Amino acid sequence: MRSFIASTKIFFLIVYTLSIYLIYLPIYALLRVFRLRVEPLRNLYMYLWSKGMCTVLNIRVVTEGKPPEAPFFLVSNHLSYIDIIPLYLNVNCTFVAKKEVRSWPLLGFMVKTMGVIFVDRSRKRDVTRVNELISKSLNRYQGMILFPEGTTSAGEELLPFRPSLLDFPANRNIPVHYCSIKYSTAEQKGDPPADESVCFYGARDPFHVHVMKLAKNRRIDCNIRFCEKPVQCDERKLLAEKLHTGMSKIFEPTS
Repeated sequence: MRSFIASTKIFFLIVYTLSIYLIYLPIYALLRVFRLRVEPLRNLYMYLWSKGMCTVLNIRVVTEGKPPEAPFFLVSNHLSYIDIIPLYLNVNCTFVAKKEVRSWPLLGFMVKTMGVIFVDRSRKRDVTRVNELISKSLNRYQGMILFPEGTTSAGEELLPFRPSLLDFPANRNIPVHYCSIKYSTAEQKGDPPADESVCFYGARDPFHVHVMKLAKNRRIDCNIRFCEKPVQCDERKLLAEKLHTGMSKIFEPTS
């Protein structure tokens, strides 16, 4: 029965995502043709998409602290592909993501039209190109979010932050906000722990297997905490250390 319900959820997720994207895409194209701002449209689309995801998957998001207002630079811990949902619900933003996302069939194209900036972490020279794109993307309509751990985890602890990913805010000495995400499931009703069924890390499950496992949960609770004050530093290694220290104070293990 759980497998049937999970399959039904996934079906509705796909239908809902494609339906509203097919409304978004032609309007997006027209705005680009006439050189009008596309960010307000993106913000609306991603907010509605995130709301729909929460409804179908029964994700309950609780927000603590005050989310920053655009333009901003924000870093977060990284647990799963659904981390973007609580973030899009709270802030107008786009992301810095690894270049592999761009090659995903269909999803890669969709993500690109959301203004996501792709970075090749294997090439040090790519930092200059990415910094230029970030500079152009920060405006009064949207902020920029990245995951300084560089990968996902089970949420047991914060992974070390990669200073190279913080080159942009360090070079410009701009304030960096931070937040912490935690998940839990209805274990008392038979759901597997969040670190097994929500967090997506390592090579434990192929993507499609994990999505099915995620959808089998009866309920997913998400707690997102925003910092009180941003961190500012013109040296990226020191900035990474300060951010890690600050996030550790509001971080709560998922498992």
